[in-house]
Amino acid sequence: MVEMADRALGQVHDLPPLPPFAQARDLLADAMPLLDAPSRMAPIEAAARYVRVETRGVWQNFDPDVTPYMIEPVNTVQSRLYKGGAFVGPSQSGKTMALITTALHPVVCDPAPVLVIHMDRPSRDRWVEESLNSVIRNSPEVRDRLGRAREDDTFSRKRFRGMRLNLGYPTPQWLSSAKYRLVAMTDYDHFPPELGVRKEAPEGSPFDMGMQRIKTFLSRGFVFAESTPAWPVIRPDWQPDRAAPHEFPPVRFGIVPLYNRGTRGRWYWQCRDCDELFQPAFAHLHYDETLSPRAAGETAEMECQACGALIGPHHKTEFNRQAQRGRGGWLHEAEQGGALVPMGDSAIRGSEIASWALDGAAATFANWSDLVSRRIEAERQLEELGEDIQLSRFYYTDVGVPYLRPDLGRDDGLSVQHLRDHAQPVVKGEAPDWVRFVVISVDVQNTWFPVQVTGFGADGSSVVIDRFDLTRPPPEAPGAVPDEEGNTRRIQPPRYEEDWAVLEPLAERVIPVAGRDYGLRPIGVVVDFQGAPGVSDNAEKFLLGRRRAGEGGRWRLSRGQGGWKVPRIRYAAPERASNGKAARRIKLLTMGVDRIKDTLASALLKAEAGAAGAMYLPDWMAGNEAQLDEYVAEERKADGWEKKPGKQRNEGVDLSVQARALAEHKGLLRIDPQAPPPWAVGGIENVNAVPLGPARKKTEAPARAPRRIGYLS
Repeated sequence: MVEMADRALGQVHDLPPLPPFAQARDLLADAMPLLDAPSRMAPIEAAARYVRVETRGVWQNFDPDVTPYMIEPVNTVQSRLYKGGAFVGPSQSGKTMALITTALHPVVCDPAPVLVIHMDRPSRDRWVEESLNSVIRNSPEVRDRLGRAREDDTFSRKRFRGMRLNLGYPTPQWLSSAKYRLVAMTDYDHFPPELGVRKEAPEGSPFDMGMQRIKTFLSRGFVFAESTPAWPVIRPDWQPDRAAPHEFPPVRFGIVPLYNRGTRGRWYWQCRDCDELFQPAFAHLHYDETLSPRAAGETAEMECQACGALIGPHHKTEFNRQAQRGRGGWLHEAEQGGALVPMGDSAIRGSEIASWALDGAAATFANWSDLVSRRIEAERQLEELGEDIQLSRFYYTDVGVPYLRPDLGRDDGLSVQHLRDHAQPVVKGEAPDWVRFVVISVDVQNTWFPVQVTGFGADGSSVVIDRFDLTRPPPEAPGAVPDEEGNTRRIQPPRYEEDWAVLEPLAERVIPVAGRDYGLRPIGVVVDFQGAPGVSDNAEKFLLGRRRAGEGGRWRLSRGQGGWKVPRIRYAAPERASNGKAARRIKLLTMGVDRIKDTLASALLKAEAGAAGAMYLPDWMAGNEAQLDEYVAEERKADGWEKKPGKQRNEGVDLSVQARALAEHKGLLRIDPQAPPPWAVGGIENVNAVPLGPARKKTEAPARAPRRIGYLS
């Protein structure tokens, strides 16, 4: 702020000096890099000279020998033969650092505009702050070229002497109306498959839109994308072609289709025993499958496919470095005959995209022991729960290959006839003697409450004990006046909160146990929270009323959430509504319905073998085809479970999902059969057991198979 002295007009004022004029030499020095001839230094060599990286808390020069398999992909960015590159690999394989060194090469060697695209704005900001900025600050040659003005160093732009590095996310605005010599895309499989100002008018994939941005630079322009795969295989009947030995199975979107369009390079090692080349892949790891997951992982060794020689994990780094020096390395498909050739060979597959795929077993930062143990644990989850979320994540992020569900594309036999053929002898309303606890689930329809009673065993097996509909309101409900024939109106849960009182006796219902002198009260009653307008409000009022009656712990309200990436079970208060309404005063049992439906389908199939975790339907239901049809009314799609064409009712599925969710919420998956919790104890000692008098005739229970251990199967 300038302070003016209080002096008479005409007197000389003491004004602060003006800032110095910009010097021409300073402007010239800033522009001189544009006049320099481009450096002939390869990007990987420039990274080793100018870029510093953090290793175990210490900043040191970038070492290409740490991830030698990234040398060729990084150097290909300067190729005049290719317009794009696609790298498929597991997480923590050095892909991101390779992209950073690629983006910073023009800064120190050949100034030109560069665009880096991350998967979304928050991820971009986090990546810039945690990864890119730290590399720039700790690399003196790069840091000295960064502008000093505030607008020169932001989340969306880094302005260096003679060039700019833009940092965006996949939107049409970032990939339109601009010119770049290099467009780099990280985590490409998390990009939207198609971009466009309007959903009904897509402009193309982010990669193809990036190709339009480099046209001004002719053969010097390049688009580079890297990612772990995240899209499933869409053709389960696909078989590899001898003429295309490196081709991946067809995938709808993401990095894998780009790889298949390209030269299809794979990383090879040379065996010391037979001198033959082979791919170091997880599929070729040799380990003892009879051991526990951790112990089996400790035995993992890489097997040469030519001679069967075994290579220990401590030799992986050495083999990777030898591969870069000529004893293996990247081999790409030839144009004809299924031959394999190195980059630069005239016989290489014709494409404008150079592509590479690295298996997780060859990645520097991957541990074979961890890979094996995670694979075994994921397979055990698939066997026990029928859920392959963990297994698919293993193949995507740990191995870096597209994933095909084990049962996709085959007839799994789950049909009405299958359910009828494997129905078990159960007395309606009576639990078999192996049942340890009971769950009651309630769906909400416009004019009735479908109710299912499900019994669970200590090993996760379950059986439908009873199924009925509540259709008439309680006598004190509005309009519940009997007509001349004694009939009343039907229940209307969305309209009358008083109608919900018909559910109250369910919490105290006692289910007799076959052949025993006791019955079991339910560990809880779970009621659907979603439905027609008015259902959620009335459900909340009902639950609050149960709380005031001292039964709040025995009731749960549930809601479903679709998708494969949501938690299976979450019990929490709902978030405040976006329209400004107050948050509800209750907690909801939020269910990952698609994941639990996987478990349900697997459990119904297990009934054939009597395996642990099976779900049994009773024989009294076998004659009701419409009711059986509810349990097979949906089919699994790539995005989740959907009703089959022509199917209207699926209450059986919904009720079973609710029952399973409440059982898992209670602790089903944590039960130790040798020391079960009080609510899962067999006999009158069970905390929910109620004496009933003389024992009734024992009903034959379904045949039981011995519990199996996943990694021994």
